[in-house]
Amino acid sequence: MNSDLKRRLIELTEIPAVSGSEQSMARKMFLALKPLADKTEIDQFGNVTATRHGPKEAPSLMITAHSDEVGGIVTSILPTGFLRFQTLGVVGLKALPAANVLVSGHLRGVVGAPSSHLSDGAENDRAKGEKDLFIDVGARDAAEARAWGIREGSPVTFFNPLHEVGQGGRLCGKAIDNRIGCAILWQLLSDLQGTPLPLTLHIAITVQEEVTMSGAGMVVYHTRPDFALAVDTMPAADTPDNDAADCTSVGLGRGVVFQLAEGVPRAFRGTLVHPAIRDLLIRTAEEEGIPYQLSALYGHWTTDGARIYSARGGIPCGLVSVPRRYSHTASEVLDPADAEAALQVLRAVVLRTGPRVKLSFVDGLEEQSGIATALPTG
Repeated sequence: MNSDLKRRLIELTEIPAVSGSEQSMARKMFLALKPLADKTEIDQFGNVTATRHGPKEAPSLMITAHSDEVGGIVTSILPTGFLRFQTLGVVGLKALPAANVLVSGHLRGVVGAPSSHLSDGAENDRAKGEKDLFIDVGARDAAEARAWGIREGSPVTFFNPLHEVGQGGRLCGKAIDNRIGCAILWQLLSDLQGTPLPLTLHIAITVQEEVTMSGAGMVVYHTRPDFALAVDTMPAADTPDNDAADCTSVGLGRGVVFQLAEGVPRAFRGTLVHPAIRDLLIRTAEEEGIPYQLSALYGHWTTDGARIYSARGGIPCGLVSVPRRYSHTASEVLDPADAEAALQVLRAVVLRTGPRVKLSFVDGLEEQSGIATALPTG
């Protein structure tokens, strides 16, 4: 990973910003992107958009990454000073006991775990329900916890500063999902500074992806893009606990991932990637010699793309993903080479895409249909 991208990732993972409390990330990204764009805005919910203008008749591309991370919210303060909480976003309960956390963005705490000396082996092996979990911030009673500024609704995030594992350069820490996406888009705008663009580029840093994906739905109506890409992470399945027959073959160090399908069918939400954008991404990676992986697994997660593609009558949308291990825990792991590949693809798409980009679903029928396409086909 180049030093600038790594530095940006370190800076962003240090910021606590659970869903609904993204103020610090919104402020950071607004100030970081403002010098790199022709126009930078922040809306009432914390979505940040930075725009580089292209030629007047050029297409417009929106690339998004979400600013929030999974975590929790304090629901009550017990008389003894312990905190009850509930999770925000999909957090595995097995990953919570003994996890280091930050409460209200600055108070260190730990999620309570049963002592092995005070419980039998079966209890130690059993995952606690969310109602059984609590946070210990070292307060002697509720009054002391409140004096420290804790209250119902205080945000809770994991605490684990970004660090290397082993000697191969792979990185571990909290909120890699999706601070790596934000770092990539920050780096992209920096790399493109001073370079004329063949299209109008909107960089959007969205809120609340981990809970409702509502931020992405908001920015689409503001930027009105002709097509879009959602940059995020996705689960890698290259660890011994995964059965390759039942899950994606995506792994670390194998390149950027183009997800062709993703979603949660029981929630009736997800994305089947537009074929024109699928072809654009694959063609760009192959012609530029950028390593990539394909994933068509549907049923376990979703992204901002699920809100973007169905907005405003339909936005052709693709998914550019960085694989990461140990999803939604305090210790996510990525390979910097995959992030670099994602950055290279995005840069190439921006610089190679002109006014004759194909966005139609069925070639050759646009003039006969009576429905105008977003852009002329080539």
